[in-house]
Amino acid sequence: MGSALYVTEIIPDSNIVVLGDIEDLEQQKMWVRDVNLVKYDQLPDALEVLTKIRYKDPGTMGSLTQQGSRIEVGFYSPVKAVAPGQSAVFYENDDVVGGGFIELTKKSLN
Repeated sequence: MGSALYVTEIIPDSNIVVLGDIEDLEQQKMWVRDVNLVKYDQLPDALEVLTKIRYKDPGTMGSLTQQGSRIEVGFYSPVKAVAPGQSAVFYENDDVVGGGFIELTKKSLN
């Protein structure tokens, strides 16, 4: 019996669904759009934060880099199931730094 396959990317422009192994669900980078900053007017360079990508997510440490109206999140350890369209919220200790919507995963950046 073969191993399970997972949807790792959907490319709507060409009606392509990309399948992969469970390891292919892991991401170390993502982009966030429609960012609403709460703690800062503009992010300090390479701000270290805890990023949560779903309601019950314990979060993953990483750094934020603001590039125009978007934020690049670089996780320090792989995160599974980063889903474009879902919310991402950034925390610095107990403070909410801000949040937005997940836009791109590493596969979309290639």
